Amino acid sequence: MKTKTTLLILSFFLTFGLLQAQTQREVRSLGAFNAVKVSNAIKVELVKGSENKAELTVSGIELGKVETSIVDETLEIRLARGNFRNHNVEVKITYKDIQGIEALTSARVIAKSPIEASEAYLFASTSAYLEAEVEADVLNIEAATNAKIFVTGKVEKLGLRAFTNAEIDGQNLRANQVEVMANTAATVYFRTTGIIEGSAATAAKIYYKGNPKEINVKTSTGGTISRH
Repeated sequence: MKTKTTLLILSFFLTFGLLQAQTQREVRSLGAFNAVKVSNAIKVELVKGSENKAELTVSGIELGKVETSIVDETLEIRLARGNFRNHNVEVKITYKDIQGIEALTSARVIAKSPIEASEAYLFASTSAYLEAEVEADVLNIEAATNAKIFVTGKVEKLGLRAFTNAEIDGQNLRANQVEVMANTAATVYFRTTGIIEGSAATAAKIYYKGNPKEINVKTSTGGTISRH
C-alpha cells in the first residue's frame, strides 16, 4: 500500500512537471495603446500591423500568469506575482502605432518595424536589452544599471541619458542636435554633424561619429568624450 501511494505521488509530480514544460500558445486581442512596457525577463518582438494583438508562447509557466494590460495608454507585459523558475515567455506584439518602448528587469525587446513619431522615447534598465530603429523629430533615450539599447535611424533632436554600466549604441543613429548625460561607467555612442551639449562623469565614456559644429560637454571624475 505504501509503495502504491509513493508511486502515485511520483506520478503526480512527473505529470505536473511535464505539463509545466509543455509549450502553450495564446492570441489576445488588445485595446488601443501608444507605448509598450516589458519586464520579468520576457522576450518581446514588436511588429507594425493593422490591429493590436499579442501572440504568446510560454513554457514552464501558466498562460494566465502572463499579464498583458493597458495602463494610461501603455501596454504592460509582465508576470503575475509569484516565484517562477525555469520558464520562458515570448510575445509577439502587433501594433497600429507606438511612440515609446520600455524594457525592465532582464527583458529583451526588439522592434522589427521602424518607430515613426514626432516625439519618441526608449528606456531600458536592470540588465534589459532594447533594439529599435527610430525616425522622429525628437527622441529621448535612457539606459540604466547594466542595460543596453541598440538604436538606428534619424532624428532632429536627441536626448541621451546613461547611468551605472549601461550602454547606448547609436553609432548608426544620426542626429542634428544632441544633449547627453553619462555617468558611473556608462557608455554612449551616436553620430552628429550638429551641436553636442552635456556632461560625462565618474568613468563614463561618450563617443561620437561625424564632424559636430560645436561641443559643449563637461567632464569630471574620469568621464571622457572623444571621436569614435
